[in-house]
Amino acid sequence: MNENKTTALPPHLLDLRREVEGYAKGFGLDFYETIFEVLGYDEINMVAAYGGFPNRYPHWRFGMDYEQLSKGYEYGLSKIYEMVINNDPSYAYLLESNMDVDQKLVMAHVFGHVDFFKHNFSFRHTNRKMMDEMANHATRVRRIVDKVGLELVETFIDRSLSLENLIDQHSQHIKRRNDKDEEEQPIEVHGFKADREYMRQFINPKEFLDEQRKKLEDERAAKKKFPERPERDVLLFLLENAPMERWEADILSLMREEAYYFAPQGQTKIINEGWACIIRNSPVFSSLGIVTIEDIVAADKVKVSDGRSARSVYDRNVICNQSTITVRSRRGLKITGSRNHRLLLPDGETWRRLDELAVGDHVAISGGAGLWAKDEVGIAWLPDERIRWIGDFDPAVELTGATYRNAALALEPQVWAKGSAHTRKLLYGRRKTIRIPERVDTRVAQFCGYLVGDGHISRVKRELGLTSGDEPQAQAFSELAYELFGLLTRATLVENRWRVIIHSETLSDLLVEELGFTTGPSAREKQVPKAILRSPKHVVAAFLRAYFDCDGYAGKAGVILSTSSEVMSEQVQLLLLNFGILSRGLPARNRLRPRPQAGRAQ
Repeated sequence: MNENKTTALPPHLLDLRREVEGYAKGFGLDFYETIFEVLGYDEINMVAAYGGFPNRYPHWRFGMDYEQLSKGYEYGLSKIYEMVINNDPSYAYLLESNMDVDQKLVMAHVFGHVDFFKHNFSFRHTNRKMMDEMANHATRVRRIVDKVGLELVETFIDRSLSLENLIDQHSQHIKRRNDKDEEEQPIEVHGFKADREYMRQFINPKEFLDEQRKKLEDERAAKKKFPERPERDVLLFLLENAPMERWEADILSLMREEAYYFAPQGQTKIINEGWACIIRNSPVFSSLGIVTIEDIVAADKVKVSDGRSARSVYDRNVICNQSTITVRSRRGLKITGSRNHRLLLPDGETWRRLDELAVGDHVAISGGAGLWAKDEVGIAWLPDERIRWIGDFDPAVELTGATYRNAALALEPQVWAKGSAHTRKLLYGRRKTIRIPERVDTRVAQFCGYLVGDGHISRVKRELGLTSGDEPQAQAFSELAYELFGLLTRATLVENRWRVIIHSETLSDLLVEELGFTTGPSAREKQVPKAILRSPKHVVAAFLRAYFDCDGYAGKAGVILSTSSEVMSEQVQLLLLNFGILSRGLPARNRLRPRPQAGRAQ
């Protein structure tokens, strides 16, 4: 037993608590006030037998649980390190015999649990004053025992506990159809046909019509099922329909209330102790745009889409060396995650683990719920200034850039460092100064769409350009090059195709280093530039319009986009999904076929 007269934290543990709480808040955790108490092993077993509450209604089940916990501790089979109660304020119990390092770890663990209780959707409707409510339940049951006797109450509690899990665990989060609100239409009885109005009351007297109506009502009542629809909440059905004494209904109602309190803890048992996860390069719809889950973990104060709405990220978890499973849908969408990662089924309620899915199963698909980045991506890239040291030379002799480079390379490394004996010269060579846009706007996105679709960047020939059979497209690309970067292009017509060439190594550096473009023969490695994925809706729409203008076409089969890059196909499919356009990826050269009735990017 605990020899301390009080269960409050001793001074050294109180200091540890302040330290751990400071770290927890520093990592962004937001939790209720947490009260720690130190208990001996026997006391903590008593509280654990009561489900973590110090006071519960009297029943032999709690004594059985206590004996099981006590024997498990005595035989070395189990040990309770901590308990924490979903309450406001939250209560947590520490085992007195644990070492300080264990207590420190447990405190950090508890703050994580309380943060989860406060913010997780499943706990939204739980009673945050359940510590007081449990005490009230105990008082109510003891009063009933004094009134009707212990044996009757205990027998009824036994029966109630055998049904305590027969509740509708999702009823607090969704509104189900209530057939009782639908009034039945009255039955109309016309009787025999009467051609003459004055004969109607003689052919169809009121007594006859009432008799026929009663027969029809009895037939309809006989065909009814009871209940008409399956009831998920069995306890509520019994409370509304079962013939019970008032005290029996009182006990069953408090059993039902406690069952709903404990239900979210069973639903979130795995996620509350450790999260399921997806691999680091999995794309996620967020307030930063479409970024990887790795970027989400590293970001601060970001919102992600759950398929229906935007939600704030309040915690992060990284699991290394976890076995994964990849699931690909018929439309070409795929996800890779840990075995215990769950996907939502089409009914909107059931979740199934990746390792439980089979070929042919259906899963729900949703876009980013209209979640896009708010601000246009800035461009902070600047061209390199090539600074060289050259030796003594005659200022009257004009040297070319190549001579400067040869003179600089001829110097010894230790001589390069002596600026006093040599002349420092800033050289740009033959590179022309270009205009650098401040941000990725719709015009930059349009230029990128053309370049990704029908463009190329050649480091060997030191050029970039566009090859297209569409003259207005080639002209638009040339105008964008001059408008955005101040560069003139050279356009030639070769075999009914326009070749628009730009000679600018600086622009190539900008596109490759800042926007992530590929160079050379790299059709299979093409990707949507990261800056576009992180852009607002109107910028993404401008990119897609230009890209579909190059690689897309419309025909009898619909709108089809052809690309050799699997990554490009997946990224465009996700972007279209966030516009509300459901597409299907085909294996032949990664064709992407959007459904025309779903809409278009605007």
